[in-house]
Amino acid sequence: MTKEQEADRPDRYVDVEAILNGTFTAPQTSIGGRRSDGVPLLYAAAVNVLLGAPEAGKTLVAGAMAADELFTEGRVLWVDLDHNGAPAILTRFRQYGVAAETLIDPSRFRLSIPEDAETVMAVVKDATTWNPTLAVVDSIGELLPLFGASSNDSDDYTRVHRAVLTALARTGTGVLAIDHEAKGTDSRNYGATGTMAKKRAVDGALIRVTNVSPFTPGRGGEAQLSIVKDRHGALRAISTASREPIVCNFTLDSRGDALLARFPAPMQVHVPRSDLDELHRLVPPPSSVRDVKERMRWGGTRATRAFQEFKGVPGTPGNVPGTGDEWSVPVFPVSIDGERGTLVGNHGGAS
Repeated sequence: MTKEQEADRPDRYVDVEAILNGTFTAPQTSIGGRRSDGVPLLYAAAVNVLLGAPEAGKTLVAGAMAADELFTEGRVLWVDLDHNGAPAILTRFRQYGVAAETLIDPSRFRLSIPEDAETVMAVVKDATTWNPTLAVVDSIGELLPLFGASSNDSDDYTRVHRAVLTALARTGTGVLAIDHEAKGTDSRNYGATGTMAKKRAVDGALIRVTNVSPFTPGRGGEAQLSIVKDRHGALRAISTASREPIVCNFTLDSRGDALLARFPAPMQVHVPRSDLDELHRLVPPPSSVRDVKERMRWGGTRATRAFQEFKGVPGTPGNVPGTGDEWSVPVFPVSIDGERGTLVGNHGGAS
């Protein structure tokens, strides 16, 4: 092989020309659960993580995202390392409305409960041939011991992350790994010893799940999803300008044996036209929220909203303009020809 042929190998070198000539487009979220305005929450071909305390609802959220992927003709791999068990996982998918025919079709859905590293690696290798669009790994805390790795050692974590999570993402799969929040005050910075490697390795979205209302069988519950890290910025671009903005909530309602899951987007904040007009009349133009507060004698909330609108900083959108119905994703499993489940978009509601 000549040196020129070696240089043409795409697995070795970045296509610099594609980036510089304007044909490269920044990654956007395209898989997983959709907010009530239709915005997907996860990146394809990247490692995304749900982080939260025990009982926060992480697995419920991941299940709803996976169900949505199946509803939209995607392909899902679920790797259960957290001892949930096949009956519980499959029952949850059926409660979300996923058809039995979908779950038994290996070209659409596969469930693995590996007991050793060799099985995990075999599942990763299989993914290169059937190409799932979403792979859920529940959880990172159980994955590391299978490879003899310590959760407190950054090098150990990086080794396993590359072998499993990065390897899956390189197939084009959007990976959603579930991780448990560390105890104590350091958890707000994503844990203590060894855990900074986890945050650094995320090349998609790292989303914190915080329980708002406990998830109770037969009743449902609610959790809040906030952005800890967004490598490509697509979610932050449509969120408020804060350190850990809320990207959406996750609500779960029980309807008999069925579960109705939604990802409602934050409400659109209305900024009065008169406030914007006043900012546009300022000479020199306002340079910061503090500048607006001092010159206009406004409160912090009013100044922040007006300044963000003035600077063109995206706020938190509501439903898609021109539509009256919110998205229900996954959908309330209505009965259709004896089978439960269909996707309801902006053109109708669940019945």
